[in-house]
Amino acid sequence: MLNKMNIKKDTSWDEQAKWYNKLVGEDGTYYHKEVIVPEVLKQLGDITNKKILDLGCGQGFFCRILANHKAIVTGIDLSKSLIEYAKKYSKYDNISYYVANAEDLSFLEANSFDIVVSILSLGNIRNLQKTFENVYSLLKDKGRFIFVIMHPCFRIPRQSHWGYDENQKLQYRRIDRYMTSLEIPIITHPGKVKEKKELKDQDYTIMFHRSLTELFYCLNQSKLLVSYLKELCSNKMSVGKRAKAENRARKEIPLFLLIESIKILI
Repeated sequence: MLNKMNIKKDTSWDEQAKWYNKLVGEDGTYYHKEVIVPEVLKQLGDITNKKILDLGCGQGFFCRILANHKAIVTGIDLSKSLIEYAKKYSKYDNISYYVANAEDLSFLEANSFDIVVSILSLGNIRNLQKTFENVYSLLKDKGRFIFVIMHPCFRIPRQSHWGYDENQKLQYRRIDRYMTSLEIPIITHPGKVKEKKELKDQDYTIMFHRSLTELFYCLNQSKLLVSYLKELCSNKMSVGKRAKAENRARKEIPLFLLIESIKILI
């Protein structure tokens, strides 16, 4: 068993950069390519010459997609190592990368971006309220903030699990905690867990769980008006004895949540 720890861990992914780069690579994971990116691009529409900030860009896979669609892209990430990967992969002149904390973006020009995007990065940011306030400051009037997160109702690390009811032949999602805001350590190399070692000795990062109530409160306090919401489900298909139950569950229980909000001057 891993022991709990009471220290405040750096939320950058520098220590996990090599592992994460192998996972995501130049083009993104399966779910990036097959589920998330098509929906985000559909919502973005024509982005030719639009100034877009990719918040928590990692190794820049989505920055490159945006640049390929002729946007003028800025990518920021707290991990120096991931930004180095992003620069290594980049073949575009219309992308600029910076090592920066989403909680302090004062080096960027206020009211200068048409769109801010975030793909599965908000769950790694400690101060969500401050981050949203920064997004508001950077956006032009009626600028859009489009982000995708793990669905907070169903995908809570260590607090949500798949189960199977043998009598009903149904796969279900068990949720143990939801309303409480959580700071959850995630082991990045589960197969290399060191037995009987303190958590601080493991290779891990931090995920932050927040309820929809907290998420929408932060948006509201930051004067970002929600204009669109879509829940995204897995498109994978099972085979075998439990295929019917598993396929049904995938269609009913979403993996991700896509939200668009707009900066409205009040």
